[in-house]
Amino acid sequence: MTTFFTADTHFGHQRTLEFSRRPFADVAAMDAALTANWNSVVKTEDTVYHLGDFGSAESLRYLDSLHGRIIFLPGNYDTPDLVEVIARRCQIIEPNTVVEVEGNRFQLVHEPEEATPGEFFLFGHVHQLQMIKRNGLNVGVDCHFFRPIDLQVVLFYQNAILHLYDDNVFMERVGGGKG
Repeated sequence: MTTFFTADTHFGHQRTLEFSRRPFADVAAMDAALTANWNSVVKTEDTVYHLGDFGSAESLRYLDSLHGRIIFLPGNYDTPDLVEVIARRCQIIEPNTVVEVEGNRFQLVHEPEEATPGEFFLFGHVHQLQMIKRNGLNVGVDCHFFRPIDLQVVLFYQNAILHLYDDNVFMERVGGGKG
């Protein structure tokens, strides 16, 4: 069994296709690619942590075609009604949930500013605008070839973020704070 992480699939969202500049002809092509990519790496017995912004109400039909046990953390686009339907297929978790996967601890959030200082965190929300933060990794599909990433990929980036990258990698925020 393998553990995967993802966020910001936005199945069925025309707006995301346009504003995130996703390389698909239309929403149907995007949804088909997201589903195929997901199922090309995730097996039925695997676990996927989805960190929010699944998609539109009409796109919930894709839930049954996605492989794996999905653990879902709602994002800013996931309305209470949508989450209620998602809960029929997925386990729902709260923002700032801390999980341990094969001895590795991660805080799970949708928006990076929700993270607790000092915790290594996984996030989405910002799409391709920022892949890493000083203590975090964006697991959104826009940063990872439109598919979930497995624990080994997360650990690779975690090692680089915590031990290899220097201050030049982390841009200063407007207003002077560290990124």
